[in-house]
Amino acid sequence: MRLRYAAALALLAAGLLLATCSPATDTGEPQPPEIVYGQDICDACGMIIGEARFAAATVLQDGEARKFDDIGDMFAFHMDHPDQQVRAWFVHDYPTQQWLRAEKAFYVVGPAIQSPMGHGFAAFAEKTAAEEFAAGLDASVLDFDEARLAAHVKIHG
Repeated sequence: MRLRYAAALALLAAGLLLATCSPATDTGEPQPPEIVYGQDICDACGMIIGEARFAAATVLQDGEARKFDDIGDMFAFHMDHPDQQVRAWFVHDYPTQQWLRAEKAFYVVGPAIQSPMGHGFAAFAEKTAAEEFAAGLDASVLDFDEARLAAHVKIHG
């Protein structure tokens, strides 16, 4: 009996030690979902998600994730599905392909941007990088709300 108790205590202690030594990823903030490029399917259009620099995702209030092959598809999907309440929006920084919160990104929008579904959005973590990229493309730099509005106008007129 004592051996079982000691073993259970040791297991509990090991679990607590691992929990305190692990990286602080569970801050309560939603994290972007893992996307398997070349395999995962866009929730909006059904195409395979192939390019990280254009991929986007949302985490819903219930914790479920939605994945998209194009930032414009993410905006369009949630325009058409207002019942799916978004907790967090994610896009990739175009130059580094690192995830960032979409609400904090700057968007370059223009016809010269060849995104997978032709919406023409590229996201940037830094406004200066977005402005430099846009300068040679006859493109606009927009914030999150402006980008969503631009997608709405483009799709629904």
